[in-house]
Amino acid sequence: MTVSASMTRGIASFAHQGRRRPRTVDVLIALSWVLLSSFSVAAIPGSEVVAPGVSVLLVAAGLVFFRRSRPVLTFAISFVATLPLALFDPTLGSLAVAYSVFAIAVYDVPRRAWQCASLSAGVLLAAALFSPFGFLPANDRALGNGIAGVVTYVVTGFLTLLVALLWGQNSGSRKRYVDGLVERAHHLEREHDQQVQLAVLAERSRIARDVHDIVAHSLSVIVRLNDGADAVLEREPLKAREAIGQVGGVARSALGEMRRVISVLESSPQSTSLSAGASYEDLERLVEVYRGVGLPVSLTVNGRTPSQTGVQMTIFRVVQEALTNVLRHSEAPSLVGVSVESDSDVVVTVRSDGHIHNESSGDSVGRGLVGMRERAALYGGTLAAGPDEEGSWIVRLVLPGAGA
Repeated sequence: MTVSASMTRGIASFAHQGRRRPRTVDVLIALSWVLLSSFSVAAIPGSEVVAPGVSVLLVAAGLVFFRRSRPVLTFAISFVATLPLALFDPTLGSLAVAYSVFAIAVYDVPRRAWQCASLSAGVLLAAALFSPFGFLPANDRALGNGIAGVVTYVVTGFLTLLVALLWGQNSGSRKRYVDGLVERAHHLEREHDQQVQLAVLAERSRIARDVHDIVAHSLSVIVRLNDGADAVLEREPLKAREAIGQVGGVARSALGEMRRVISVLESSPQSTSLSAGASYEDLERLVEVYRGVGLPVSLTVNGRTPSQTGVQMTIFRVVQEALTNVLRHSEAPSLVGVSVESDSDVVVTVRSDGHIHNESSGDSVGRGLVGMRERAALYGGTLAAGPDEEGSWIVRLVLPGAGA
């Protein structure tokens, strides 16, 4: 039991070293081939056979270095090269075949290894039987010994090939299994890298949308407040000062939101810092900002608060962008209605009765509309923007199932 365990550990260690240093293993295999075959070549009668025989063995051994990339070609050349020596000693041929079919079973397909082994075994058996130097002698008296030699050769050769085939098939199966695991690991790694890249792109797009919404909203309000302050500066300096104070408040609020957007880059993916200041409950504060710059906004909220913070932020940003567009592109609206209905679905409607500038009408209102549609698509929703039959400009967001 101890010897068997030690042998198993030795084989496993050799296989491990073989995977780490394949060329070293090839050299050892080539040397073992030459060493084992040299005894048989030296035993062949006639010194004129020894030198060519050793040369043939060296050439065949050199082919071992191609057994990984061209196992079938290595088998064919080495088998043909050693076949003349097999006429003198058939065991030389069977040894060459055993080395080669092992390589085919490991580095090619087992079926081809069995085919090559069967073909070469038939040829070597014929050489042993019918060669003038084979096991069957010319006189009848030595016939018994010749038959015994043939039987011995057939049995040992068959066992040698069988061991080589089974060992090679087992090693090949293990190699293909390991190669498959490695390939799958590489595939998963590439897939992970692609997912990371997609996540980075999605994060950049999300941050770009947030930055656009914050900057567009804040600058639009600041411009309107500044224009209002400039218009009443001489007549009503107190109102002008109040407007200037509101400019500072809007700027500070925008700065805080920008800090929250930037901080997400240093936060964990589960961080919800982006939703701070841009949630469902902040809609009233948002509407008050636009009322402060003279936009007649009404807010109606019905239903329960959506459970997902991302949905809440989407609602907030869409309302914010829609009101910003009204502030920038609508001419003297008398009423801007914001309606939020949250049941199983979430439906947000922003309606302005003011006339929209021609250059801003239609579906191509710019980056803001694109950003709103991207936000809606993240939750399987839709966003439509355009005039209705009465001439009012309507932005309508629908998020199916987002109200649960």
